[in-house]
Amino acid sequence: MKQEYNFAPKEELELIHAHSLRLLKETGVVFYCDEALEVFKKHGARVDGETVFIEEKMLNEALRTIPKTYEWHGRKNTLTLGGGKPIYASSYGPMYVYEDDDYHFPTPLDFANFAKLDQSSRVVTIGNPNNMDMPQIKPEERSNYAMAATLMYLDKPLMGMVDGKKSATDCLNMVRRFYGMDDSDKRCVVSGLINVASPFHYSQAMCEGLMKYASEGQATFVTSAGMSGLTVPDTLAGHILVANTEILAGVVLTQLINPGVPVVYGLQGLGSDLRYTVGTMGSPEQSLIFQTAKALANFYGMPVRTGGLMNDAKDMDIQAGVESFNSGYAAIMSGVDVMLLSCGMLDSVNTISYDKYIYDEEMIQSIERFVRGYEVTEETLQLDKIQKAGPGGDFLGRTTRLYRRDYFMPEICNRLSHGNWIAAGKPIVKSRTKAAYQKRLEEYVMPEMDKDQKALVEKYIPKEHWY
Repeated sequence: MKQEYNFAPKEELELIHAHSLRLLKETGVVFYCDEALEVFKKHGARVDGETVFIEEKMLNEALRTIPKTYEWHGRKNTLTLGGGKPIYASSYGPMYVYEDDDYHFPTPLDFANFAKLDQSSRVVTIGNPNNMDMPQIKPEERSNYAMAATLMYLDKPLMGMVDGKKSATDCLNMVRRFYGMDDSDKRCVVSGLINVASPFHYSQAMCEGLMKYASEGQATFVTSAGMSGLTVPDTLAGHILVANTEILAGVVLTQLINPGVPVVYGLQGLGSDLRYTVGTMGSPEQSLIFQTAKALANFYGMPVRTGGLMNDAKDMDIQAGVESFNSGYAAIMSGVDVMLLSCGMLDSVNTISYDKYIYDEEMIQSIERFVRGYEVTEETLQLDKIQKAGPGGDFLGRTTRLYRRDYFMPEICNRLSHGNWIAAGKPIVKSRTKAAYQKRLEEYVMPEMDKDQKALVEKYIPKEHWY
């Protein structure tokens, strides 16, 4: 038995699509980048100043060339994005770290620690150089520092840097050198997050990042992150209409540059609480947005990314748990291909928490177990065992191998009986999460590097930052 996912009737998706076509044709999308404007002009799009107007034919031609899956290569392994199993990344861009019930600005040690947790995670499947802000590193050095550190600490497939042409170029060159690739090797080794600024405009930096990645055969997650009633309309339907239109415009650009290059439909939209003029995360509305993203991506035949275990909580409390489950369940249940912001997020993505990272790993495993359902067969019904026990019997000592397939065994959640919990000193969840992440960090072993890889890393990471 498995839950059936049935969201967004076809006629509603077709209505969103029809109005998106009208907005693309009549309202247009702004691209603050001369090179991008020239690409659109070259292929026959109408361009007025910095506004691009896209016809249905151009969109349809782009959609025909988008691959439904792609191979994402790391140092040691390759993932298939769109292959039916979600890909998880932990965090993206938080400005604070929450540790021991206190906030502090991220340090190079924090960056290294969370990279180590990503590497040792059984849940997180990719690394991300954007896993936090690093105010202690000079702004002009920050991008290369983060990319080099991520290459050093992880051997999993990686996200890349996209903040302008130079950042994207440096990132691609560094990864290819580290992997020992020559110029003819066009495998996808990084995927870049391209954020659209709602409503309807792409910054120069995002345009340059998108164009560089597309021209080099690297994947992009073209993503809208509007806030209802603030940067997009105050209804969910209006929110989705704006987001869909601006995402499609960026998707078209990738295929005009390099037909067949991987591109992922991305929707990270926020609900809002207009009482406080803020976007909301982990709300029921955001869960619906994530499910709509999957439905629209299916409609267009594209892979999809959403956010992950999102929340507005300031501590790892019940609010963090409820809101994180809301958004995580909605995304995983709908069958998303990539879930960013999966582990450790607090405080509307402003903060990453060591404790919550560990707890979120377990929550994701729990949700995956929930979504998997269970089998009803002659073997699993266990009729013979039931008849043998008979009325008033018991099943102690009769456990089979099927038990561990059916039942999820958490390591962090507290399942001690009340008396045993008292006897153990009344441990709380945070005591378990802290012990877990400290053990992981103590046992971490850095992936091996050859002398050329070490020399490359040393160019950007001072030895005192090799933690």
